[in-house]
Amino acid sequence: MERVFKTRHFCRWMRKTELTDKVLCRAIQEMVQGLIDADLGGGVVKKRVGLAGRGKSGGARTLLATNKGSRWFFVYGFEKR
Repeated sequence: MERVFKTRHFCRWMRKTELTDKVLCRAIQEMVQGLIDADLGGGVVKKRVGLAGRGKSGGARTLLATNKGSRWFFVYGFEKR
């Protein structure tokens, strides 16, 4: 069972975009399967997520903290310009 957490800063950013919890859960499932875009070290990973109508390449990037176990913390998100 995966546990997903979001920081307050991330939740505020998420409200400004069209990102949904369903998209984040799909991203977690991909990372569990090993599809991580970048391992930044120290348990921090970067993952691309798709926004409505833009897909992953033109969508948003998220930074997550994890211990590679069952806990995932969405810490920071930004849109690709």
